[in-house]
Amino acid sequence: MVSRPDLITDQAVRRRPTPRGGPPRRQFGVMVYPDQPFPVLVERFELLENLGFDQIFLPDHSGDLRNLRGMWFDSWAVLAVAAARTKRIRLGTLVANQILRPPSQLAKQAVTLDHLSGGRFELGIGAGIFAWDHYSVGEHPWPPKERMQRFLDYVAIVDGILRADDVTFSHTGSRLWAGDVPTAPGCLQSPRLPIIVGGQSPSLLRAAARYADVWNTHGPPGASAEGILRATAEQNRTVDRLTTEAGRTPSAVRRSFTIFGPWDPRAGLHGYEEIFERFGEVGVTDFVLDWPGETHLKEFIRVAEKVIPALRTA
Repeated sequence: MVSRPDLITDQAVRRRPTPRGGPPRRQFGVMVYPDQPFPVLVERFELLENLGFDQIFLPDHSGDLRNLRGMWFDSWAVLAVAAARTKRIRLGTLVANQILRPPSQLAKQAVTLDHLSGGRFELGIGAGIFAWDHYSVGEHPWPPKERMQRFLDYVAIVDGILRADDVTFSHTGSRLWAGDVPTAPGCLQSPRLPIIVGGQSPSLLRAAARYADVWNTHGPPGASAEGILRATAEQNRTVDRLTTEAGRTPSAVRRSFTIFGPWDPRAGLHGYEEIFERFGEVGVTDFVLDWPGETHLKEFIRVAEKVIPALRTA
């Protein structure tokens, strides 16, 4: 594994495990959609870095789920631009889509972004669900059981390639396999770049417990705000149990919540302060905010400048 501490930023250093007995440092990222001309996207990346956010995340789909006829660039190309135009803020996918990308190719893309960003890349991985992503690659939608079987092998292959000390990596799973995959040059971050597993099914939680540095959720689709909070607390306890069963300590997996649906502050029912407090009480340490749009940008900036710094030092 290639390790270049001289190229790892101070933000990358903060991704290392928290010393025993110390509280985890809270992290705050922002989801940016690749739905604007590049000058606008670059302006947003630079603003988020200047505001002190920890991470910029992009989704990974073949089109905009809000409007499939709308403008939508490839997120990996956009992340490369973000890497070139920022210096401190970490960059990642939330989440890379197993429907669209073979696992060995995903690992190579992640290593490439890790080098391009100087050790600032975080790889979020998800199982994929939307039919139109399947259709875009000439596939019929996979049944849920097949999707989960594929995903467990998928994450194992990606993790294995990113950790590999040998020249090549091979894996034979129940649904997917990979043979003699070249692994050079390896990640800049050691022992590998962080992996985020996003999702809520039992198989996804098992994958997170076994392989991930971060588990991310936005709550069950269609649930109420209180239902999402309860589900997150219950799933958080499940991740604790599964992580212990996998031979890891629960603190090895950070817990991340993407602010979405009924908790979206733009709906006017719940403010950022309430969200940070209530989800923090059930074990969430990392929060992913949505890009606010022009209407809510002033409140978003207030939270970045006033609320988040106070939470980091609390």
